[in-house]
Amino acid sequence: MKVFIPIFLLTLVCSFSALAQEINMQQGTINQCGGTLYDTGGVGANYANSEDITLTICAENPGDAVHLDFTFFDTQNGADILTIYNGADITASILGNYSGTNTPGQVLATNTSGCLTLTFKSDGAISAGGFAAIISCATPCQDIEAIIDATDPLPSLGGNLVINQGDSVNFTGDATFSLDGTGATYDWDFGDSSVDSGQNVSHNFSTIGTFTVTLNVTDTNPTGCSDSTTIVVQVLGPYLLVDQSTYTVEELVQDILVNSACAEITNIISSTGTDFGANEPNGIGYFSGNGVSFPFTEGIVLTTGDAKEAEGPESGNSLGAGTTQWPGDLDLENAIPDLSPGQTTNATFIQFDFVPLANSIIFNFVFASEEYGTYQCEYTDAFAFLLTNNDTNQTTNLALVPETTDPISVLSVRNGAYNQGCQSSNEEFFAAYYGAGGLPAIDSPINFIGHTVRMTAQSQVIPNTSYSIKLVIADDGNGFGDTIYDAAVFLEAGSFDLGGDLGDDVTIESGTALCLGDSLTLDTQFPDAQHTWYLNEVEIEGENLSTLEVRLAGTYSVDISFGADCVASDSILVEYKLSPSIEAISNLTACNSANPTFDLSDNNTLILGTQDPLDYNITYHKTPDDAQNDLTPILTYTNYAPISNPESIYVRIEDALTGSCFLTSSFDLILMDSPPISDVGDLVLCDDVTNDGIEEFNLEAQNTDILGTLNPDNYNVTYYTTYEDATLPENSLPNLYSSVTDQAIYVRIDTVDDENCFSVSPDPLFNLIVTNKATAAAPQDFFECDSSGTG
Repeated sequence: MKVFIPIFLLTLVCSFSALAQEINMQQGTINQCGGTLYDTGGVGANYANSEDITLTICAENPGDAVHLDFTFFDTQNGADILTIYNGADITASILGNYSGTNTPGQVLATNTSGCLTLTFKSDGAISAGGFAAIISCATPCQDIEAIIDATDPLPSLGGNLVINQGDSVNFTGDATFSLDGTGATYDWDFGDSSVDSGQNVSHNFSTIGTFTVTLNVTDTNPTGCSDSTTIVVQVLGPYLLVDQSTYTVEELVQDILVNSACAEITNIISSTGTDFGANEPNGIGYFSGNGVSFPFTEGIVLTTGDAKEAEGPESGNSLGAGTTQWPGDLDLENAIPDLSPGQTTNATFIQFDFVPLANSIIFNFVFASEEYGTYQCEYTDAFAFLLTNNDTNQTTNLALVPETTDPISVLSVRNGAYNQGCQSSNEEFFAAYYGAGGLPAIDSPINFIGHTVRMTAQSQVIPNTSYSIKLVIADDGNGFGDTIYDAAVFLEAGSFDLGGDLGDDVTIESGTALCLGDSLTLDTQFPDAQHTWYLNEVEIEGENLSTLEVRLAGTYSVDISFGADCVASDSILVEYKLSPSIEAISNLTACNSANPTFDLSDNNTLILGTQDPLDYNITYHKTPDDAQNDLTPILTYTNYAPISNPESIYVRIEDALTGSCFLTSSFDLILMDSPPISDVGDLVLCDDVTNDGIEEFNLEAQNTDILGTLNPDNYNVTYYTTYEDATLPENSLPNLYSSVTDQAIYVRIDTVDDENCFSVSPDPLFNLIVTNKATAAAPQDFFECDSSGTG
C-alpha cells in the first residue's frame, strides 16, 4: 500500500501539459510534463508479480528535459528492480538500478533527447507497494553571471579586500540571468570554513591570513544551473610578519624595493650573518603588516640579528643574535662620526648599482633598536644609505636626521623620557618606546623596544648616470662586541623611486584629499618621454606631457614610454572632500540691559543645516583675516560680551578631518532697547445682570494697543495686579479675568527670543471698572450702562 506524500519542489522553470495526469507504469512512450507516475498498482495497490515493463517518458517541448522526483519507493529487495536509463531507450546509459527502499530520489535527463526510460521487472513471488514519482520538465540552463556587487569596506586598487584581524565585511551578491532569476539562491564560502547564504551577508574574519571568498549563484532549474565568482580578503594582524624563504636578495631589490619597470639594476650583492658561519643568523627578510600599527604594509628588513625574530611583539633584547665571528662594516664606521674603525659588529647590507631616469631618488624607512632606553646614550647602533656616483666616486650618506647633517642612530634620535640620565636628541623623530615607562610591550608591532617615525631618504642625482647604493646596518661593538642588543632598518616596498612615481594616493582617509575647486598637478619628472594619461582606465585625449593638472576625482594612471623596450606605468587615486557650506546664517539680538551676552553657537544649527556636525568644525572670530587664516578663535563664544552695537562676528566652518576645506561668513550682534509699553484706556463693563459688582474682563483685548508698532509675533504681553508680581514674574492674570471695580492692572512685555529683554509698567497702566445704575450720583440723574466696556 503506497503512502503518497507530495513534496513540492522549489519554483522551477518548467513546462506543464494542460492534460497532465496520473499514469501507471505501462509499455510504450509518453510525452508528459506533469502528473504523477505510479507502478502498475496505482495509488492504492501493489504491483503484480512477474512484470517486465519498459516506459519511456519524454518532454512535451523540444529542448526540455524530463525530471522525476520519487516521493515513494518500496519493492522486494534484490528481486523487483527498477532500472532508469538516461535516454529514449534501453541502449542509453544506466543511471541506476533500484530495489527495496533504495529510492532514486530526483532524476534528471541530461541527454540530448531529454527523455528517461524506465524498466521495471518483478519476480514470481512477493510484491510490494511499488513507487510514485512526480513528473516535471526543466528547460536547459540559462546564462548566469555571478557578481559580487559591493563590499563594505571597498576593495583596494588591486581588487583585494584588505582588513584587520577581527574586522567584519559586508558582501552584496548579484547576478545577471539570460532568462529569469526568480528564486535563485546565493551561497557564500568565506574560505575560512564558514559559509552563509543570501544576497546580503556579513562575515567576521577572526584569523590572520589570505582568504578567497566565493559566491555561487544557482537558479531553480533542477539541472543545477549556476555560476560563481570570487574576491580575495587579506586579513592583517597587529604584528609584522617576516618571510625569509619566498624571495631571493635579487628579488627583494628588483621586485619589492625598486619601483621602476625601466630601472637598470645590476651588481646586486649582500652580506649578513649566514655568510660567516652556518650557525650565524640571516639578517635579511621580507616583511608585511596591516599598515596601521606600523607605517608600512610591506618591504625589506635588514637586522643585526635574525630577521625572522623581528616579528612583533617586543619580547626581549635577543633577536637570534650573532657572534663576534660575524663582523661589522668599515664603510658604515667611516660614515658615522661616533664610530671608530673596527667598532661595529654583526653588519648586514644590500648593495646594488642603478641608473636613475629622473633627477632625484627617494625611499622611505624606519630605524629600530633594542639599545633605546637604557643604552641610548652609550651605544651607537646605526645604519647608513651610502650613495656613490660611479663616475666621480663621491659618496653621500642619505640616512640623515631631516634638515640636519646628523647621521641617524640611537645617539642622534632618542627621547630622554625613557632614560632620565640621557637627554633627548631630535625626539620629534622618535616614534614609540615599548619598555618601562612607555607603551605596553604586547602592543609593539615589531620585536624592538623602540623605533623612529617614518622617514624619507632622498638625493639629487644626474639622470642616466651610474650610481651605487649600499644599505647597511650594524651593532655598536664599543670595543668588546655588543652582539645581543640588535637593531634593524625597515625599507618600504616600492618606495625606492628612480622616476615615474606619481606619489601617494590623495585620499580622505589619509587626510590629503582635495577640496572642491582645488587642483593638483601630477608630474612624472620625465619631460623627454612620451606619455599617455588615463582617468579611470579611459585615455585622456590630447594629454601627452609629463605633467597633468587634475580637477576631478578618480584614479589617474600614466604610461611612460622611453622606447620600444621600456615602458613604465604608475597610478594614483585622487579623492575630493565635500567642502562645507553655510546653508543659512542670522543676526543675533539681545536686550541692551546690564552686561548683555550672546551665545554665538546659536547660529550653528543654521550654518550646518543638513550637514553632519561630526564632519565639520565651526569657530568664531573678531576679524575676517582671523577667520580666513584660522587665527585667534573666540573661546568664550557661548557667553560673549559685545564690544560695540552692532558688532560683526566672522564665522569659519571647516572639514573636521584636515581643516583644509573651509568657508567664512559673518553676522551682526545687535543690542535692542527694552520694548516700549504704549498707553491704553481703562476697561469698563456694566453690571446690569447680576448687580453683584463683579464682571469678567477680556484683558487680551488690550494687547494691540499696548504693543503699538511692535510685531505681536515677537512679544508676549501678560497682566498682573501688583508691580512686584509683574517684575518677578509670577501670578499673571488669565486673559478672561473676573474683577471688581477700580482694579489696577500692571503690564509686562517679554521678548520671545530673549527672556532677559522685557518691560514692566512702573505704575498701573489701566484700571478695570464695573458700573451699574445703583452707583449713579443721584436718583434723578439719567444713567445708561455702556455695554461695550469702553466707558
